[in-house]
Amino acid sequence: MKKHFSIFFLFACIFLSKLNAQTDTVINGKHYKIVEESKGTPADSIAKQVKKKKHIPPTDSTFVLNNKKLKYYNSWLTAGAGIQQNLTYKRKYGFAGGVDFNVHISHHYFQLGTVITGEKFGSYDNYNFHVGYGKRFEDKDLHAAAFVGISYSSGYAKVDSSGRYERHYKEPGIYIEGQVVKKLTYDVGVGVSIFGDYNQEQAIVGGRFIIYFSGAYQGKNNTQYRGK
Repeated sequence: MKKHFSIFFLFACIFLSKLNAQTDTVINGKHYKIVEESKGTPADSIAKQVKKKKHIPPTDSTFVLNNKKLKYYNSWLTAGAGIQQNLTYKRKYGFAGGVDFNVHISHHYFQLGTVITGEKFGSYDNYNFHVGYGKRFEDKDLHAAAFVGISYSSGYAKVDSSGRYERHYKEPGIYIEGQVVKKLTYDVGVGVSIFGDYNQEQAIVGGRFIIYFSGAYQGKNNTQYRGK
């Protein structure tokens, strides 16, 4: 398990190093694109000596969609339930439920959440708490995000074939989650969350159906509002 844990941790670090700030596509009703800026004289431009620079909007940027004022950077909450599989102990599919609060700090997104798992609803043997850093894509119809971070799991493992859960464990680990949501309105939607938690006690993977609520809505538009 220690060897596998080290490999998993390495891949998580590589994944994290690739993450950037939010990659939204709608602001002021238009797609937000990379802008090419040239340096030097016009002759330099003709020579194609240009540099691509990602335009990052201010954190308080807002835009108008369907006569509603919406925040470009916004926090959101997801909650839901589904199934999970314990890969270490080869158990049958069980229950997984969880809540995640996803918040932006400056131009970066962080996740704080919990997942409970067990053989069935109402019978839980593992409690996971996790903190992660991630990347987000959002437009008027779709929300997608991916996070990687650290976790802390506590629970009870079976001690024999009798099915009794008596051996208590507490383990730090690595947690990865991906979210895809179809929006019903800009700030409310339904979707799925795929997650994995790996520590020296066990590896668990699963999926949950989730409900999505964001804090993007800022009120109705009016004639005085011009956006940012």
